[in-house]
Amino acid sequence: MVAVVAGLALLAGCSEQQSEATRFMSGPEAAVGAVLSGELTTASPINLNDGARYSPHWVCPGEANDVVTSYVLDAAFPGVLTAFDKEGGFLGVVEGAVDTPLSLLVGADHKSCTLIVVSGSSATSFGPYRLVPQAHASAEPLALDESLIGSLGEDGKASHVMTLEQAGRLDLSLSSGGALALTVRGEGREERVQACSDGEQRLEAYLEPGDYRVEVATAAIGNALAATSGCGDETLVLGNAYRLTASVDDLASGMRNEGPLRGGDSITGVLESGAHNRYRLDINEPSEVSIELSSAHFDALLSLEGEGQSFSNDDGGGGINGTDALLETVLLPGRYDIEVTAYGAAGGDYGLEMHSSPFEGELRNSGELALGESLVGVLDGSGPNSYRLTLEETTGIRVVLGSSSFDAVLRLHGNGVDISDDDSGGNLDALLSAVLEPGSYTLEAQSYSGAGAYRLEVVGDAIEEELRNGGEIGVGDAVVGSVSPGGTLDYELVLEEAATIVIEATSPTADTILSLSGNGVEIENDDADGLGLGSRIIQHLEAGRYGVGIRTWGIESDIGVVRLEVRG
Repeated sequence: MVAVVAGLALLAGCSEQQSEATRFMSGPEAAVGAVLSGELTTASPINLNDGARYSPHWVCPGEANDVVTSYVLDAAFPGVLTAFDKEGGFLGVVEGAVDTPLSLLVGADHKSCTLIVVSGSSATSFGPYRLVPQAHASAEPLALDESLIGSLGEDGKASHVMTLEQAGRLDLSLSSGGALALTVRGEGREERVQACSDGEQRLEAYLEPGDYRVEVATAAIGNALAATSGCGDETLVLGNAYRLTASVDDLASGMRNEGPLRGGDSITGVLESGAHNRYRLDINEPSEVSIELSSAHFDALLSLEGEGQSFSNDDGGGGINGTDALLETVLLPGRYDIEVTAYGAAGGDYGLEMHSSPFEGELRNSGELALGESLVGVLDGSGPNSYRLTLEETTGIRVVLGSSSFDAVLRLHGNGVDISDDDSGGNLDALLSAVLEPGSYTLEAQSYSGAGAYRLEVVGDAIEEELRNGGEIGVGDAVVGSVSPGGTLDYELVLEEAATIVIEATSPTADTILSLSGNGVEIENDDADGLGLGSRIIQHLEAGRYGVGIRTWGIESDIGVVRLEVRG
């Protein structure tokens, strides 16, 4: 910039004896608001610093100059706009490219003539140009995605109302010719940015829907931080004029470390070592929600709190290192806080994805439970959810408690029965299988660790066979017994006459091993053809008494149900 000033002064033959009233350089004069035009040719003067051609214009106040005037450079070459006062004092410069047109703002308070120099960005820049003016009256509201051109009042302040229809990340830019403070106030928030001594300053903030006031003031009045230079812009500003531009990102993507989180969002963030990044989640209707936190740099820990619920997850999401976090639950209407942190003091980049859909099922955390019923409940970490199951007849039941948010535990008690299970259902789900007598029982949905939504299913069939864990059996008999892990069922087969018999032992929850002994017979079978994990013995036996034993492998709960049938 100094070289440009020196070059212009040298070319003009400026001297220290020059009168204050004499302009340091000659050039055509036009009033503010008139079109400035010209052409850079090989005959145009040359800047000494870079060899580029330049063309000067004196711009002076008009008779009724009470508005801000903006100019846009229309040129076939990348241009440079430089401003000087009449003594050659440097006022500012902006440089652009072909696809980024430069602009000039002249405030209503700018009362002196100013030299505007249009030059090329290099020695090869030539061609015609125009600086096209437009007058701007004071505008109160600040509309999104539109530039507002205004000027400070006599008190050095100006403000504009801005309305946000939905939550988002506000990107607010201010172009001015001096150190101005930029502040946004409203909805309980106040955001401000460091003032720039020249050029453009930007404010980014995550704001709720509502009405806000954008305030512009001189740095001293606005009590801003110390002014800094080098903010960068494509606008040259003279006087108290400024340009404000506001836009709002819907936040569905991109990088951010805070703000609202909504269904369909897929964002990235950066977690500082030992820090916590917080997001906000607003639920308007009962919803199934899935939130996944992934990172290749740290062991992800994801937490959700709000409306009396508190959930967290460490490694439920798997990922490349098996350390991603996943929360899947059903949330009722309300506001929730989402916290992203690391297990330990690590940090780094991460991805955060959220999906949600209306919950259309039945949400019940207690009450009566019927056979064949499937429901969704939510454990909030305060204790188990209890249900009552009433049976009118002897029934073989199967209960499954599944969740992707916590390690499920099932307990069933009542009528002298008290059984429980942790992981027999696979993937940390719980499964109970038992034969129960008529009566009332309590089912408890519990968590070994974690909290969140779960699905509880109960199925069962009436047991028509006699319920016995031992005793005599004969040809044509079928009984049902219950066996614990490591235990056996022992029956005595009584034959009145010799016969070829078929003995089968089957179970929906265990691998049965069937044995037959007595009168010189010792036979055992496991996994018979056509019975899956069931067992079968076919044998010709003489009349007498024989021992029939059943033991099991892989019982999926505390009690396994086994059906024993003897056919002739």
